Amino acid sequence: MSTSESPVIVIGAGPVGMAAALLLARQGIRTTVVERRGTPSCGQSRAVTVQRDILALFDRLGVAEEILRDGASWSLGRTYYGEHELLQLRFPTAEHELYPPFVNFPQFRTEELLHAAAEASELVRFRHGFTVTEVVDEGGSVLVRAESSDGEEVHRGQYVIAADGLGSRVRGGLGIAYEGWQTEGRFLVCDFVAELPFSRERRLWFDPPFHPGRIVLMHGFGPDRWRVDWQIEPDADEADYLARLDELLRGVIGDHEALVLRANSYTFQQRCAERFGRGRVFLVGDAAHVVSPFGARGMNSGMEDAENLAWKLGFVLAGRADATLLDTYDQERRAAAEHHVEVTGATMRFMTPATAEGIANRDAILAGAVTDATKLSEVDSGRLYESFPYRDSTLTASGTGALVADGSVNGSTLRKLLAGDISLLVIPGATSTIEDVAARLAAATAVHSTRRFLLLPRGSAAPDNLEVTAVHDDTGALTTALAADTDRLLLVRPDCYVGADVPLPATGRETAALVHECLRTVLGQRTETLTRS
Repeated sequence: MSTSESPVIVIGAGPVGMAAALLLARQGIRTTVVERRGTPSCGQSRAVTVQRDILALFDRLGVAEEILRDGASWSLGRTYYGEHELLQLRFPTAEHELYPPFVNFPQFRTEELLHAAAEASELVRFRHGFTVTEVVDEGGSVLVRAESSDGEEVHRGQYVIAADGLGSRVRGGLGIAYEGWQTEGRFLVCDFVAELPFSRERRLWFDPPFHPGRIVLMHGFGPDRWRVDWQIEPDADEADYLARLDELLRGVIGDHEALVLRANSYTFQQRCAERFGRGRVFLVGDAAHVVSPFGARGMNSGMEDAENLAWKLGFVLAGRADATLLDTYDQERRAAAEHHVEVTGATMRFMTPATAEGIANRDAILAGAVTDATKLSEVDSGRLYESFPYRDSTLTASGTGALVADGSVNGSTLRKLLAGDISLLVIPGATSTIEDVAARLAAATAVHSTRRFLLLPRGSAAPDNLEVTAVHDDTGALTTALAADTDRLLLVRPDCYVGADVPLPATGRETAALVHECLRTVLGQRTETLTRS
């Protein structure tokens, strides 16, 4: 039996677990990742839709290039009832947007990219082929036992991140309830290769002529790669449907030739853990919450779990924050998960009603929407993922809690520049001088943040003797989005969420005092409520 120690043990090498390990490595924290699978990936598409803000996170982790190059970007969702097109949902891309609204890319390849990045880090150690059998919180540390065909290993860490999925043994061992319900929807999913004349868009059919009385969803996820989900009977024999796969595909794509990559049936649940951790053990991703895939709220929200928890663990382990900061992981991310469960639950109750009355009501709305545009707002074809703002968090000042705007700066991106540590960002007002604003910002030399950035308009020149870092807006989009009449000070958290947004005081001394109070807020030590001007 071998033993090892590392500050953090991650259980599960899915995308969320590996992202957590990579984000901790960015803060200099070593992790051991224990995974029962012997391969770098699940080998399946599973989650395919990556939302813009998560693309930005993948870019910060160095794995976005292939996703953007080979994934299927799309900004249009079409909804049909029978032969009638009811809705077109458009997600326009502005001229200077860094990432498309959504990119479809197979989960197994995302996992392989994250695995390669983690392996390249000297701070991430993988233990593949080991199943965790016991997790014991001993108060000052956590003991993890894992077994493989070659024997047992014991790992000890200060904290454990459980990313071990829907059936999480860790969650069960902690006695944490996983409350929710299983939907009535059961689907057959097929990934295939075909050259099709269709646009790269998401298509959802209610009661299509080629699959009457049911739902069908189709979208691409790479060069000539597609996915179709057919709703089937809850008690259907999967083998019968697989035998009819060619027929089912022809109904959707016509007589085009298709090479099937994989096919299987699935059901899904709407669940959220009653708490996202206990003691020194934390739940992330599907171990903490699970929703239907109609809305792309699974892996995307799991990635935000990883980033939220990683920066807080990093600060605590580095002695930059008290351990009570970790309590806010549950506060912030369970609020997000409950929101996603509520949104997707409403979608599934519309799309796959559990009662005959529900089906009749849905079909009446769909039929009415064909001729009455006022009923279109009642058609729920899935509200797609958006990052959850921490409006009610104790770590954000009043009026803040959203992600900071992103854009091209200094040949990189603003979020890349700010991520990983607490940052101060000042946007000068229209009548201010660069020297005066920089001097006031330079006075904010609080111990927890020495990163002070001054956003300058495109084409402006910064004096050589600035005591803060000049950030040049490459396109003009950021200064347009962030500018105010007066000098504006943002305190940006390591996960790129805005913790405070206040006017920059008139003097350096006042600025230092205000920043000190903003920092107390972001680190969970707030003594008074900050208000936004």
